[in-house]
Amino acid sequence: MDECEGGDGQGVHARPLGRGLESVSHLFLSRGTSAPAAPSGSAVFLRPVQVSRDRLAAMLPRDWSGALEEGLRTIDAKVPCHPCGEIDVLAVDHTNRLTIIDIDTTVNDGLLLRGLGHFDWILRHLPNVQRMYPSAGVDFSLPPRLVLLAPQFSSLLRRVVRQITRPHLDCVRYHTVETPHGPGILFEPVVGD
Repeated sequence: MDECEGGDGQGVHARPLGRGLESVSHLFLSRGTSAPAAPSGSAVFLRPVQVSRDRLAAMLPRDWSGALEEGLRTIDAKVPCHPCGEIDVLAVDHTNRLTIIDIDTTVNDGLLLRGLGHFDWILRHLPNVQRMYPSAGVDFSLPPRLVLLAPQFSSLLRRVVRQITRPHLDCVRYHTVETPHGPGILFEPVVGD
């Protein structure tokens, strides 16, 4: 008898599972020989791949729904804001809040300073920004929010971010992977670090 099968042969685990695991156990337990095998070639192996900042920016979606956050959509990219460099992506979230998305390809605490500089620039130039995006559906009565995208965040940056109350700030790890169809991106929100 298979370890995962009970006396009735129905694939029931011999020992009781922990709370909440019964509903997902079928994903992890062997189905025995009666279950159809996955078709060959259906397994996709993902390998990490390094990409430049420009290539990464080109890979980012226009509509972030399903990728990063429902209702988030890009309205512009590479927005110059002298003397703070350029904003990688300007987007609008599901509440119509202007969202600044800044990207780095390495662990770099300077990403936080760059993002805060862009937030300050937007606030100082709000009338111009309103004229630049009149049909984007932005609710300019809401303060902009900031999203930092990086492959990793240092412990120091995560500690500092916990103390920042303005702007609303989200850190998101990304993973670039090689797929059969070319490079792809996986997003992972950083929470509770």
